[in-house]
Amino acid sequence: MSRPIGAALIAGLWLAAGSFPAGAQDAGRAAASAAQPDMPPWMRRGLPAAGHAALSPLVGKWRVRMSIHATFGRSPDATPIVSEDLICDRTWVAGGRYLEDLTTGSVAGGPYWRKGWLGYSIMDDRYEWVTIDGVNTTMMTYVGKPGAEKPGSGAPISMTGVFTDQGVAGEATVGKSVGMRTAIRIEGPDRHVVELYFTPPGKPEMLATRAVYTRVTAP
Repeated sequence: MSRPIGAALIAGLWLAAGSFPAGAQDAGRAAASAAQPDMPPWMRRGLPAAGHAALSPLVGKWRVRMSIHATFGRSPDATPIVSEDLICDRTWVAGGRYLEDLTTGSVAGGPYWRKGWLGYSIMDDRYEWVTIDGVNTTMMTYVGKPGAEKPGSGAPISMTGVFTDQGVAGEATVGKSVGMRTAIRIEGPDRHVVELYFTPPGKPEMLATRAVYTRVTAP
């Protein structure tokens, strides 16, 4: 193992080991630089930073209360379907660069499975979110506006994308591009809310799902 790679690995493992206390990223960068002053700049720029630290309240095991609105092929006017048996586990991966999210349980009488990766692109100054699930064959990709969310500001993390619908937004949009947006509102260390919105062609944005997370275990 070369010295630069080894230093980066040590710094990454140190950063991922805890729940990112205040100043952890700055300390990690300093430790990495001190341990290996010749770490290449391209590697140093990829160390977790303040944008990652802002996600630390999301780490851990969560009970999820999800309400299904304008998705699963349902009309936005229909009474929401509510599931309260979902469990979400989130852990840091890749040396603290991404939060891996696994949510399982049942919704609408059937199994629910989704896996996602939430990260902060330092070079793009934005949050990014990618998910796969047991309903769609499409990887859902969302990106935030550069600089839109300031770590610690308390503002929701908002990320948008587009997917080709197979009918989850309704039969009228099968094969069409549908806008989507995920908003993450961190209300404290033990509760946060994640909302998914769809924007079908020619229609206003509508709530697809709302998930309320309450902590089961400490990070």
